[in-house]
Amino acid sequence: MEPAGKCEVPKTTTQSPFDQTPIEFDVLARRYLDTVRDSIIGLTHRTTEKGCTMDGVGIAVKPLDILERVEGRDWPIFGLTMVGQRRMHNIEWALRKVVTEGVQGDFMECGVWRGGASIFARAVLDVLGESRRKVILADSFEGLPAPRTSNDPTFYSKIDYLRVSLETVKINIASYGINPESVNLQYCKGYFVDSLPVCHVDKLAVLRMDGDMYESTMDQLFNLYNKVSIGGVVIVDDYCLPGCFLFFLFFFCFFFLPPFSSPFIPPSTQLTLVKNA
Repeated sequence: MEPAGKCEVPKTTTQSPFDQTPIEFDVLARRYLDTVRDSIIGLTHRTTEKGCTMDGVGIAVKPLDILERVEGRDWPIFGLTMVGQRRMHNIEWALRKVVTEGVQGDFMECGVWRGGASIFARAVLDVLGESRRKVILADSFEGLPAPRTSNDPTFYSKIDYLRVSLETVKINIASYGINPESVNLQYCKGYFVDSLPVCHVDKLAVLRMDGDMYESTMDQLFNLYNKVSIGGVVIVDDYCLPGCFLFFLFFFCFFFLPPFSSPFIPPSTQLTLVKNA
């Protein structure tokens, strides 16, 4: 591992490994989005940023590892999202795709933590001239719930590091020059089982699922998958986790849902699918 601040700048690209879109950004727009993205994930704070991991007892703090941060394999101290640079590229690709193809609907993130990925989504949509599309942030803003069944472990609900208030998220949004009370931002507060059935969602062009748990995956798919437009993108961030993977397979097999194209972006642990029908 190279010391923070002495490593080379990681190579970045907006080209998806499985698709391209014809939208091109001018130099200033490209630089703006790159700066927003890398500041959100903590890569612009290399002299002070640290990484965190779960060590079985609690949160272990360690020096920033650039590669881990690019791939989203650590938790940031100052960064506003855990997803890393590669998965942020994935968000931009998804938004560029649906805008290029005229897919109707908004961007929704379920499980926002400090709000970083949604902030970046708002920035991308604004640069694309799509300010009318909403960014919807769904979260308890109190951490993860205690499991309702034996399908999920109990430790998720005990991780204080995952508890970020709605007020804090709004402050983070405002720090990027975005009005947190804008009409093109919407908040769905509460545990998914309670909030999603009553959250006003019309059509979704991009749905980003980041709830970690079997039950969270269940609540998201039951309440939101039918809101995703044909041609829309669903990002399952926790596809590698047993509970999320199990319910995802159950949902699509039990309901005999039509096939979808499912580009998988290595080395990420997430699944990205395009709804075909």
